[in-house]
Amino acid sequence: NMKLFILDDDVNTFEHVIDVIQRYLNYPYTQALSIANIVHNAGQCVVKESDEELILYLLENMRGEGLNLKTES
Repeated sequence: NMKLFILDDDVNTFEHVIDVIQRYLNYPYTQALSIANIVHNAGQCVVKESDEELILYLLENMRGEGLNLKTES
């Protein structure tokens, strides 16, 4: 399995990060808000652990929305 992380940056607003999390990961608003806060305070947060195909799909599409991401095996 691979992990997908969202990394902190100085570009994206909380609202945008929350919106992208909700659209691509189907997490409820409260969970997306919690992730955005963790990213802001800790610098990164694991948002999904799954098979490589899904993680790479999410990486490409969420990067296309401007998010700063990384993967880890």
